[in-house]
Amino acid sequence: MPQPTSRTRHQFVFAVLAVGILAFSLLQSLLTPVLVTVQEELHTSRSTVTWVLTAYLLSASIFTPIMGRLGDILGKKPVFVAALVALSLGALLAALAWNVAVLTAARVIQGIGGGILPLAFGVLRDEFPPEKVSGAVGALASLTAVGAGTGVVLAGPIVNTLDYHWLFWIPMALTAVAAVAAHVVIPTSSLRTPGRISPLPALLLSAWLVALLVALSKAPGWGWASGRTVSLLVGALVIAACWVHVERRSAAPLVDMQMMRLPAVWTNNLVGLLMGVSMYALFAFVPQFVQTPRSSGYGFGAGVTQSGLILLPLTVMMLLSGMVSGGMTARIGGRAVIACGLLTSLLAVAVLTFAHSEKWEL
Repeated sequence: MPQPTSRTRHQFVFAVLAVGILAFSLLQSLLTPVLVTVQEELHTSRSTVTWVLTAYLLSASIFTPIMGRLGDILGKKPVFVAALVALSLGALLAALAWNVAVLTAARVIQGIGGGILPLAFGVLRDEFPPEKVSGAVGALASLTAVGAGTGVVLAGPIVNTLDYHWLFWIPMALTAVAAVAAHVVIPTSSLRTPGRISPLPALLLSAWLVALLVALSKAPGWGWASGRTVSLLVGALVIAACWVHVERRSAAPLVDMQMMRLPAVWTNNLVGLLMGVSMYALFAFVPQFVQTPRSSGYGFGAGVTQSGLILLPLTVMMLLSGMVSGGMTARIGGRAVIACGLLTSLLAVAVLTFAHSEKWEL
């Protein structure tokens, strides 16, 4: 049998990474526009069903640095495959869930796959030639947003044609295939970073994230000035400060705080955080706005499918911009690309603030 060329092998590796990331990002957003349907099907309350989203985000927030650290210690390929297996098993349990508690537990398992993105970037860095890495990273990063947008678009047709269980069956099939393909296609790298995971930083990270997300998710019902909300927010702040202190003194930190102090690192992380908040706020807000009955004074009274289609241009443009970001960075520099992207997004949101009476404006 002829051996594949290096270029062909890189294409196969990239395809496997892309399928895994796409499935992960689909699981982030498929449920967002159909939460009301899930609430009715599982006979639960609105405040309870939102934990189906919160539990997934919380688990992913905790396991992303843990899985990334395990990838450094054990090798990125086996940990990447394990993350895909966790996504697949979590999706299987979610598809079979008979009540909201089981569905929430399944979403926690899916959150273990949160380490897929840093692990995929690590595989690219280990296996691709240096001149190809930035373009490949840009394309994979754009797929997280594309998958999230595609999930919002596809949720309505899937639920209307089949039922909400297929929101999990489809990603389960994708992640299962990707896990097998990753085991076969991705080379086993000899690059390792000796070390271990200290339990205390992981526990503190979990604690302050739980306190913060519970406060943010319950505040609309409890009230932002209620004792419970304020106590959780203060507790999250105190525990986060303890976590930073422990990480700085730890011999095996989950997050290298010395590196995080570098201007090039913390500024990029801050920009990524704020841009992510803006993007996912739009993914959550626009479908609800479009589905609001006209009798309320705003909205269009659209169905789930139509509200998802309004986000389709956003998804398409994110894919295209991600594909060209590597080349643009090489020509004009990363700082200029980030500035252009942020200014473009700012302009779009500013227009949306004042022009939202017609669907074409959205």
